[in-house]
Parts: sequence; structure tokens; C-alpha cells
Amino acid sequence: MHLLSPEHQILRFSGPDAAAFLQSQLTNDVDALAPGAWQWQGYCSARGRLLATFALIRVDAAEYVAVVHRSLAAPISKRLTMYRLRSKLDIAAPDDLVVRLHLADPAVVAGTVATLALGNGRWITLESASEPTLAATPSAADAADFMQRWALAGINAMQPEITATTSERFVPQMIGWDQVTPGGGVSFSKGCYPGQEVVARAHYRGAVKRHTEVVSLPATDLVAGAEVTLADGRSAEICNIAPRNATESLALLVVGSQTG
Repeated sequence: MHLLSPEHQILRFSGPDAAAFLQSQLTNDVDALAPGAWQWQGYCSARGRLLATFALIRVDAAEYVAVVHRSLAAPISKRLTMYRLRSKLDIAAPDDLVVRLHLADPAVVAGTVATLALGNGRWITLESASEPTLAATPSAADAADFMQRWALAGINAMQPEITATTSERFVPQMIGWDQVTPGGGVSFSKGCYPGQEVVARAHYRGAVKRHTEVVSLPATDLVAGAEVTLADGRSAEICNIAPRNATESLALLVVGSQTG
């Protein structure tokens, strides 16, 4: 029921300007985070499209860590570093922390830096890589089964995750990022960030005509980012998908209006 994540990487933001820098770049209110707390965050392009979604944890007054999908860790780190300018902070992928996923309430163990309760039977812990673990190394089949169940639970909870194949495709409201549980991933009362005008306009004017639905699809070679047409004629794009059994997959779809 626990697994070192093969799909996630940690980015660390540390320094006296870390809070101000992240507040100016991300969709949620970084200033509202107390030490030890976490929140969902989005990082948008100037067009208001999500480049990445992730959990951000405040470790202390001058240090934050983000749990980023591995396919996006390097490009997001590079992009944020480019915009760092004269801000006094370091952006790095530390090798002293690991991400562990849980499908049961995790026990508190030595070396645990933070525990994130995502809801719907999912938890994430950040742990010191130097602490020994008593957990047995799972077989490849057991690890694949765990990640399948992890993905299905996230889809059922409507907790989308942007990856490299869906980066810069969706405005936050298209994937329900403003209402994602727990706590939401967008603040409409904080200051400016890249794409903020587009996101705010969509919120206050109701300009977004696409939304998320959980839909069962035949088990095929469909992947995130693929376009599908539903039985009622509506067009949709896959945000996340996972096999449920040999004949069926479950997908979190970004659905458009009905044609005809």
C-alpha cells in the first residue's frame, strides 16, 4: 500500500526571496501557507494555460518544496530559473528527499518531512533519503498494480495532474483546478502571476465552455492528450487515463459542448 513514486520528483525553492518569487509565479496564495502546510498549485503560461500542476509544501520561512511530475520537473525548473532574475533564491532538484505514495494512512516514521492527505484514500509523504526503510522492494508487477490503483483513485477524486503530454493545453478552470480538493488550486484574490488576467477573466465572465468529467472508455491505446468523441457527439480531450480492467479504462476528460 506504499511505494516510492516512479513518477514524481521534488523541486526545492530556498532563500530569502523564495516566498515572494513563488507568490509572483503560481496560481495559489503562497503567502497563506504556514510552515508545515501544503496547497495545490498551478504554473501557467502567459496565455493562462497550465504548464504544470503540483503540491507545494512550506518547510520553513525560507524553504518550499514542490512534488512535480517527473516529465515536467526539468523544464519547469529551467523556466522558473529563467524568470528568477535578481531574486535571492536557489531552485534545485534535491537528492536528499524522496516521494512516497500511500493508499493507506501512513505511519509516522523517522525522516518524514511532510505528510500530505490528498483525500479519497491517497497520501504523499516526503522522506529523507538517508533514513533506512523497512518496506520491502515491490516486484515490477506489484509496483504497476499500485500505480494503476493510485491513478484510478486520483481520477475518481477529480484530482487532475498535468504531465508533459498535456502541458500548456488547459486553462485551470477547464480541468477544475480552481475547485480541486482539498482547498482548490487557484486564488482569485492574490496578486498577479503569469496568465492571471486570462484565468481571472474566465472566472468572472464565465468564459470557459469546457469542463471535466469522469468517463469510462473502452480499453485501447488511448493516452493523455488524445482527443475522443463521446457517444452523445461531444468532443473531449483526455487529461488523465488509467486501465480499470482488461476491457475498460477510466478517464478524466476535458469535455466540450455537444455538436449538432
